Amino acid sequence: MKGKKLIKLDNIVKNDDLKQHVVVGEITSDYVLELYEQSKKLKGKKKKEMLAIAEALSKHIGKWLVE
Repeated sequence: MKGKKLIKLDNIVKNDDLKQHVVVGEITSDYVLELYEQSKKLKGKKKKEMLAIAEALSKHIGKWLVE
């Protein structure tokens, strides 16, 4: 690899900053609509919680949902 400089991950990010997570899925508009549709079947406090989750996720479409 003549003329190319190798960059190691340790030079960019400290290992202390990295954490391991499991990706559940991508937040899409279809996923948010599905949550909204599910909230229609619920009542009371659970319905409000589901709507709050759907609204919060709608602001992050295109990002990843992790555990």
